Order: sequence, then structure tokens, then C-alpha cells
Amino acid sequence: MSKVPAEEVPSEEVPAEDTGQEAGASRRVIELSEPPVLSKLYAKAATAPAFGALGIRKSGKSFPAVEYRLSGLRAELKQLRDFNRLMHGSDRDELPAGFVHIMAFPSVIALMSADGYPLPLLGAVHLENRVQQHRRIDPAERLAVRVWAQNPALHRVGTQVELAVEVSAEQAGDVVWTGVSTYLSRGVRLAGLDQVEGTEHEKFTAPDANARWTLGSDIGRRYAAVSGDINPIHLSSLSARALGMKRAIAHGMYLASRALTDAKPAGLDAFGWDVRFATPTFIPGTVALRFQEQPIDSVAPETGVLGSRGAVAFQGWNQRNGKPHFSGSVHPLS
Repeated sequence: MSKVPAEEVPSEEVPAEDTGQEAGASRRVIELSEPPVLSKLYAKAATAPAFGALGIRKSGKSFPAVEYRLSGLRAELKQLRDFNRLMHGSDRDELPAGFVHIMAFPSVIALMSADGYPLPLLGAVHLENRVQQHRRIDPAERLAVRVWAQNPALHRVGTQVELAVEVSAEQAGDVVWTGVSTYLSRGVRLAGLDQVEGTEHEKFTAPDANARWTLGSDIGRRYAAVSGDINPIHLSSLSARALGMKRAIAHGMYLASRALTDAKPAGLDAFGWDVRFATPTFIPGTVALRFQEQPIDSVAPETGVLGSRGAVAFQGWNQRNGKPHFSGSVHPLS
């Protein structure tokens, strides 16, 4: 599918908390007439300057006040079936939250690869993902997506930013899914940003595992075939080394989506899903996991999420050396 040039519509006022800008700031809205083609966006990004290759560099660029929108999205059933098989899930008549992320992802990458975006796309590190799914989503529903960048901040090794996504059902008109992905760009510091507060990380001690995943060297290519995310760091050791990795790593959202498949209680339609990424998951390899139901009114130490009946916390780590890969939780929305 070829990409039709985007159409711009007039700016609109947005709440200051959406952008990290001053009150009264507006975002210029760009309407996408077709889903962006990820392969073209990554090819474009490959020609952009590689900030991180030269160490820390300062930049006077700032984040554009822009919002991307795409309407008329509907799940492709074959792609949905392939996703469920890859996640070891069942073919239920609903959209998994991880699949909704895949549907919105091309619009996110369109924003991150745009000429005015101040950070390089390739080499961006996925730090954290927070999702709220407000109800069951039928595969036949047509969806509309909004994407924008918010809350940029200086990190000790570069600049981090949140990419916010809102997904609505076109016919019903309700917001069905919201997500915030935090990305870190190493090696570039933007002017005029506050320093993000550092967090104290307790030393990780691997608990007793109650699940294991054996990931083949092809898992990055298999997830890329389903999701369209062909970031070279996931495809092969050769392409990963070209971007500074010692070998290929699994997609963070593959790990998060598979953990959600294993952790989400049956019949839970409105839920929060949070994950924090730690060390990369090199492939091939084995991930040891612990899934544990949270008691009422407890706070999961890995995520800081308040637990409730039916909440499940999860952790994944390297079975060989015990290094943590990710942690998170699935919890009902009140």
C-alpha cells in the first residue's frame, strides 16, 4: 500500500498537560489519508544523522506542536490471527491490547520520523509502556487514532519523550484505548528541557520462575512480519551490530504483549497494562518469568501500580545470568 501525502487541517487548542507546553498552546493537526508504510519510514530514518554515534551532542531543536490523526482503521483478520498465534493466544472475537498498539504504531513512527522531529528514530530505546483499554474492542469496529509527543525531558544519557496515543471507536464515538510509550534517545540533549528525576532501582534478585519462554533467533523477524516493525536491531545480529548492539534483541512490545496474553484474567475487558523494560532480551535465548496475583490494595514494587482483586504482576529475566528484562502488571480499571 502506498502512502498518500498527509493533509493538514487548522490548529486547535489543546490542554497544556497534553503537550508539556504553556497553557493556551495549540497543536497543528495533520490528517493522514492512509496508514503510513513503516518500511518507507525506516528507510527515511536510516539517512538521518546518527546523533549517538558521536557521543553526547547538544541540539537547539524543540518538539513541534503537532498531532497526527488517522481514521477508518479496521483490523485485518489474517494479521490478527497471526498475532494471536505468535502470542500463544486464542482466536477470540476481540482485539488484544497489543494488537491495537500495532494498529496505531505506524502513525507514531510517522511522527517520530517527520522532518521537524528533533530526535533520531533509529536507536531509540523503549523504556516504558502504559496502556488503558476501556472496553472490549470488536475486530469489525472502525477506529480513529490520535498521536502526539509530550513531556520531553533530559535523561542522564540523552533525551526522553512520551509518545501518546488515543484510539476511539468511530461509530460509538468513545475512547476505547489510550497508551503512552516512553522512548530514550541516547547521545543528544535538547535545549530548554528539565532533567528527569532519577529513580532508585533496587538490586534485582530473580524469584522462583513459574513460566519460561524459549525465543528463537527468528522471533524478531516473525514479530516484524506481523507488526510491520522492521527496526534493524530486531531482525538479525548483522543489522543489529550496525546500530551498536552486540546481537539482535527481541521487540519490547512482543515481550509485553506475550506477557499480557499470559497474565490477563479471562473476561477482563477494562484494564490497565503497564510494563517497564530493563536490560535487552538478546535472541536466541530463554526468558524466565514469574506471574503472581496481587492482593487487594497492594502496590507492586516493580511498577508502583496499586493492585486490586484480579491484578497480576509479572517479571521476566535472563534464565542464564539472572539479569532483569522487564516487569509490569495487568490490573482492572475501577
